[in-house]
Amino acid sequence: MKQFLAFAIGILLGTSLSFAQGPPADGDADAWCEANQNDCVTWCESNPDAEICQEPECD
Repeated sequence: MKQFLAFAIGILLGTSLSFAQGPPADGDADAWCEANQNDCVTWCESNPDAEICQEPECD
C-alpha cells in the first residue's frame, strides 16, 4: 500500500509540474511573468512562439 501511495503522489507531483499555468488570457502577461518568473520560464519552454516569450531578457 505504501508503494502505491508513493507512486500516486509521484504521478500527481510530476503532472502538476509539467503543466505550468500560463499568463491570464485577459490580463497583463508582462505583469504575470514578473510576479511568477519560474512559472513564466516553464510555460515559455512549452510555448516558445507566444508573444511574451519573445521578449528579450534584461541583463
